[in-house]
Amino acid sequence: TVVDARPDKIEQDNRRLKLTVGALLLVLAAAAVPLVGVVMPQQIPELIQARQFQVIDESGDRRVVMNSAGIVYHDEYGRERAVMNQRGFFYNDW
Repeated sequence: TVVDARPDKIEQDNRRLKLTVGALLLVLAAAAVPLVGVVMPQQIPELIQARQFQVIDESGDRRVVMNSAGIVYHDEYGRERAVMNQRGFFYNDW
């Protein structure tokens, strides 16, 4: 009977250990999520430089291009709809 009780006690201790370790891991994971924001604060750059900016829609089509020549807006078919540059503002009504 003593020999039979010993494996039961070991199994019970093993279950308790697994539950304790699992609960500890959950607590540590929950505590780590807010700390990520503290460790990696969002940085806002002082200056962004580029020769050209483009806006791309969900399907990968170019919708707006802004560069030193001006700003060009494209429709869903890729045609130039509006252009703003040094000469003025032009709108193409297809």
